Amino acid sequence: SPLPISPGAFEDLSKVVNQLRSLEVSAPAPAAPPAAENPPPPPAHGDAIVFGTIGDASTLIPMMASDSASHEYAENIFDGLLAYDKTLSRLEPRLAERWDVEDGGQKITFHLRRDVKWTDGQPFTARDVEFGFHLIRDPATLTAYAEDYRQVKSFEVLDDWTFRVVYEKPFAPALASWGSMVVLPRHLLEGRNINETDFGQKPVGLGPHKFESWERNTRFSLRSNRDYYRGAPWIERVVYRVIPDESTQ
Repeated sequence: SPLPISPGAFEDLSKVVNQLRSLEVSAPAPAAPPAAENPPPPPAHGDAIVFGTIGDASTLIPMMASDSASHEYAENIFDGLLAYDKTLSRLEPRLAERWDVEDGGQKITFHLRRDVKWTDGQPFTARDVEFGFHLIRDPATLTAYAEDYRQVKSFEVLDDWTFRVVYEKPFAPALASWGSMVVLPRHLLEGRNINETDFGQKPVGLGPHKFESWERNTRFSLRSNRDYYRGAPWIERVVYRVIPDESTQ
């Protein structure tokens, strides 16, 4: 049988419980972590980054370029309608804020951003895309990148920020190809011979950086585009120095 418990034992146990509760209530709150003595400053625009390259570019018009330096320089100045994300697993918006794919991929309607301007202040519209599309398909244009766009049966501008393309038959890279077609400013190039224009030496773009200067075979310099629609780059200047000997870069 269980041992008898005296009434005094309950009183002693009650005192212990009350003492523990009082200690719990009066215990000091955990100390807050000490404030940082020197909190990091907020981001600021400025500074420069310098790259070494073994060879100089030939032109800053991407559809005319055949060397890696030209494409590397130009990708800072121009932008495509869309692009692959960092994982290269899906396409994300750039100049096109969205798109509709119909008829098994044979019809694509692009809806463009309305807040994009060329670095000379002129607005970007679907007419610029139309101009570049016809330019790259023109047999007189000296380009090696026209074949994807020759698969298009029709190109229709619906308004200043909307256009539609229809393909003759299913074409697997149809949507992705519009990320590769660099848009050019119609207001500066219409009526000019793209093969002979000096635009490729001093271009006007709408990308994260804008052209600053070019000393052939020596130095190429860009500045941050403060009006870039995705936000101005924090690095103010990007400089490429042509150093043919890699051991001295």
